Amino acid sequence: MTGEFSRRSFLKYTALTAVAVAGSSLLTGCSGYAPVQTTVPSSNTVLKVVSTLEQVTYDKETKTTSFRLVVKNGRKNALEVTKANFAVMADGYLADQNDKLQVTSPDGLYYQVKNGETVTYNVFAKDLNMLTDGPVTLTFYPDLQYSEFNANWKLTADVLKPEESGPSTT
Repeated sequence: MTGEFSRRSFLKYTALTAVAVAGSSLLTGCSGYAPVQTTVPSSNTVLKVVSTLEQVTYDKETKTTSFRLVVKNGRKNALEVTKANFAVMADGYLADQNDKLQVTSPDGLYYQVKNGETVTYNVFAKDLNMLTDGPVTLTFYPDLQYSEFNANWKLTADVLKPEESGPSTT
């Protein structure tokens, strides 16, 4: 082999490289979209659904951490929201569709959130101490069909620490 490179070979390899680069950028689009917030209150917008974490509390008597999440549907189609749309994780702790996780709404657990409707959900994670088991991550999946698109709140103990003079609410 002489090590010479013809113009034809150069163009062929340049075209192959361009296709490979373009193809690799398409694959990264499959990773999903999972914005992460680190403060309370804060909002995430995923799939035209705005979810706002308004409050986090811890009840020492029941050993339950509570999250108040307000969901506003900006999509044309209704959202089916059940316990399966939520997960709470911490170091060595997972509450998703098991008995550790409870989800309620002041008006009862809606299964269909219509376009433009706003619903408040209370998510309860049993046996989770938000101050010692952290960081704590609350995940909301607006559409279970597209679970790679989710809203996350990763909260550390310093964000969750209650005020000294008031109740244990952040």
